[in-house]
Amino acid sequence: MSAPNGNVYRVHLAGPDGNTSEIDVPADAFEAGEQGVVLGGTTVVPWHRVIRYTREMTHPVDDVFQARSEVRIWVDDGTPDGETVTVRADRFETGRWTVDVMVERALNLEGGVFHLTKIHVPWTRVLEYERLPVPVEVPSRPD
Repeated sequence: MSAPNGNVYRVHLAGPDGNTSEIDVPADAFEAGEQGVVLGGTTVVPWHRVIRYTREMTHPVDDVFQARSEVRIWVDDGTPDGETVTVRADRFETGRWTVDVMVERALNLEGGVFHLTKIHVPWTRVLEYERLPVPVEVPSRPD
């Protein structure tokens, strides 16, 4: 796996013909706004055409092995069934225009970092999300 490039957004778009495309945009030429995303500083793509945009990143390995609550999100990814992703609750965030999730891609033990993909899904593509209950182990009674 190559090192993540946090300087590029990969934008997944739906075309009027039903086909999808991906465009890589430098981070300094990308902006999310009220009407949609700005690509290259001049082209505005409305939210209804944006399937998602992603960015590769790293995160230090910290208390990763502690039990955490989770969130399951179901998104319209252009396929008939959509896509369901389950992530730790601290890797899920709702924003003004998007729901953001960080999905683990690889673990670099020597470097002490996770390689993650941060996925930004426009609200128009979110079908539902659910906070999952935290599993609780109840000790058995000694008697």
